[in-house]
Amino acid sequence: MSVEGPPNQLAHYVPALREADEEFRLRLLLHDFCMVWQHSDAVTRQRLVEVEPDAIDDRWDAFAAALVEHLCAEAGLAVPSWTQTARRHLERFWYAGGCFAFDRLRTVVTTPAAFEMHGVWLPRSELEVV
Repeated sequence: MSVEGPPNQLAHYVPALREADEEFRLRLLLHDFCMVWQHSDAVTRQRLVEVEPDAIDDRWDAFAAALVEHLCAEAGLAVPSWTQTARRHLERFWYAGGCFAFDRLRTVVTTPAAFEMHGVWLPRSELEVV
């Protein structure tokens, strides 16, 4: 796929995400991409997410859509329509990044709405970029 736009556009992450293990996928999206997002203006942010990324797998396709929906909502930006396609929603919930049994309640209670709507459990604290 040839993707035009900012070099750190979400769609550009797909090759690295396909090759990475679960932990590194989280790092690529929650740290690397979110750092780019955090340091971008509104126009650049919209361009970072306007192109639908190619498929990775069911779980990570839903995760990417949930992340974009969450980031856009938090920034007051339009949510790209590609985030709402059926393949971007899981039929069964998935604890992204794994979750210890004792931590599941906190995860479920603090998961942002966008992630829950896509079938992904992820504690809000994981979205804090430092």
